Amino acid sequence: MGILSNPQQRQKIVDIIAKYNNALCFVCYVAGVAWFLALAYPPMSASNYFSENALLPGLVENEFFSSADIKANIDDYRSQLKKDKRKVPREWVYEKLQSLGLDTYLHNYSIRYPLGITKDKTVPGQNVYAILRAPRAASNEALVMSSPLRAKESDLTPTTGGIAVMLALAKFFRQKTYWAKDIIFLFTDHEQIGIQAWLDGYHDIKADYIQPGELMGRSGQIQAALNLEIPAGNIQNFNVKIEGLNGQLPNLDFFNLVVRLCKREGVDVTLHKQADPYLWNTLEGYQSSLSNMMQMMWTQASGISSGNHGLFLRYHIEALTLEGVAPKKGQPRGHERSGRIIEGVFRSLNNLLERFHQSFFFYILPTTSTYVSIGVYMPPFGLICAAGLIKISFTLLLAIRISSDKIGDNTAKNDKEKTKSKTEKEAEELLRSLKEGLGGEEGLNADKQQQLQDLLDDAAESPTGLLSILPLILISVLMGLLSYTGPEFITSVAPPIRMKIDDVITFGLMALFTASLLFPRMVGRLMNLIQKAVVLLVSPASMVLAAAMISCVGEKSSFLEMMGLSWDTTKHGLLLTIIDNYFFSSWMYPFFSLLVLPNWLFFWGIVHCQLPKLTV
Repeated sequence: MGILSNPQQRQKIVDIIAKYNNALCFVCYVAGVAWFLALAYPPMSASNYFSENALLPGLVENEFFSSADIKANIDDYRSQLKKDKRKVPREWVYEKLQSLGLDTYLHNYSIRYPLGITKDKTVPGQNVYAILRAPRAASNEALVMSSPLRAKESDLTPTTGGIAVMLALAKFFRQKTYWAKDIIFLFTDHEQIGIQAWLDGYHDIKADYIQPGELMGRSGQIQAALNLEIPAGNIQNFNVKIEGLNGQLPNLDFFNLVVRLCKREGVDVTLHKQADPYLWNTLEGYQSSLSNMMQMMWTQASGISSGNHGLFLRYHIEALTLEGVAPKKGQPRGHERSGRIIEGVFRSLNNLLERFHQSFFFYILPTTSTYVSIGVYMPPFGLICAAGLIKISFTLLLAIRISSDKIGDNTAKNDKEKTKSKTEKEAEELLRSLKEGLGGEEGLNADKQQQLQDLLDDAAESPTGLLSILPLILISVLMGLLSYTGPEFITSVAPPIRMKIDDVITFGLMALFTASLLFPRMVGRLMNLIQKAVVLLVSPASMVLAAAMISCVGEKSSFLEMMGLSWDTTKHGLLLTIIDNYFFSSWMYPFFSLLVLPNWLFFWGIVHCQLPKLTV
């Protein structure tokens, strides 16, 4: 503290930072990246443990042995799907739940797609849900087990096995008397839209584009939810999906509970479809852990939920998705084991005395058995950010010194103001003579016209300080607002063009982005082409296309095919990102439109300006 309180010592520190700011920025950035990459090494991360002792995972023996019921449900559901490949058998599910003696309801809702996709027509949807009332307590708390209803022609993985297991578990749970929480069995239509509509109706929330309708039956406060995506055939392992909307994550205890019970039943668990390495102290083990970390961060940064469970997290309901993976090789696992795993999960959740709150909500998972908490991964991110903070501090210090030099030169400034005042008066006299009609502009000779022009040029002074960059700021913010509100305007004028909605939005935003590249001509001249090319490579359009190319790596053999697939992925991804913003309040499109694009345009304008060289 003595060094910082001493003005001379403090000035020395400032001078050292100013002198070696580039080296300090480089060292901080490289050290931060290296530190973060080292977190994937298992000794640098902590082993998973339970913070909530009330869960008591695996304390009791599982009693679910109903393979015959599961097989019968799968056969019946398949026969219902064959009747109409484009529809889902909601009525059959409703009758099965009602025959078990549960409080069964149909939830009707409607969808109004934005951007004129359905020409202002509403699309109907219908969910089926049933409530098993807790015999040992009032309906103050509830747990949710959900599965999406998918038609036979759907491009997504069938969920026949998950629906069959849910129906068999509903029958099994109905016979038990130890339940202290209501259990809701939810079968949703239209994937995440159906989940959102049901949650809005459950919590009595009104929305502009998803009209939830009215729920005829409710339970208490929902504490946790488990979403199932299990195919009809046998499975080899479970892939656990945890990333929610806008990067939200469930409580780590809930994830540990599912993993512990899966391993107890002898079922392998994967994260992002990657199994845990057998030998963590090998290069392959480190690469696997690092890949899991990067994929998890990539999914969180996209703002898109990895499964239908992500909508529950918006309401502070801990949720995750269990995805059954079909066997390619090795010994398959039957659905009976899946049922026992789910039984164990709900019996543990039934023991909870309060909401999940003790374990972590911010973490990164290198493997299913290790985690990196926020207190461990934030310091390397802090070092990476410190590189930018040092450069900003150096810039501010430079500006303060330049300002001090200008303030110290009071005599020269006063003389300049006197000269300026004199020239302004002379210019005003000449202008007044023109206005009074003393010969007019044509009547002035060439010498007087040149004298007038010189005086006006001297009187005019270029703006300094914030005024010098004000046009850049205003135009950048304006372009960001146009980008955010552009899709609605583009689609409103698109019907005469007769193009697909994703093509209309993509080409419209590309035209807006191209137009925004030309605005620096209003505020500056051309500079080095290499510098502008580097800034262009980190533009929002380049980042979106690069993200699409990364997601398509390995799916096509030739480069041209991969580029074509990347372009299609960009168009569809852009449209879905905009729709997610309307439906689920996803932050990705507003983040790029209102923050990334204006900031990038600001720097794009700066590289086109001729700035004076400043020295310390």
